[in-house]
Amino acid sequence: MPSNRAVGAAPIATGVLLTGSAARELAQHGIELWTALALVGGLSAVAVGVGVLTGRGGFDPDDADGHRDRTTTVALAGLALTSVAVGAGLALA
Repeated sequence: MPSNRAVGAAPIATGVLLTGSAARELAQHGIELWTALALVGGLSAVAVGVGVLTGRGGFDPDDADGHRDRTTTVALAGLALTSVAVGAGLALA
């Protein structure tokens, strides 16, 4: 199983790239729905990566108050995944 650093670095790197691309598009073309989704997705991916690195809100089933943390993490991960997929689709289009 990969270490927490590797698992946390992947969403951070993806989030930074997506956030940078969205910010560049925002500066050039103004705010659009897809740009806003990409920006939120990038920031969410960074938040998930930081959460994994710090040990907060992970997917570990042994958490004492894990339900609330797990729900937040799953919501952020879902938002990040959706926004990354939309952003990647737009970038390729």
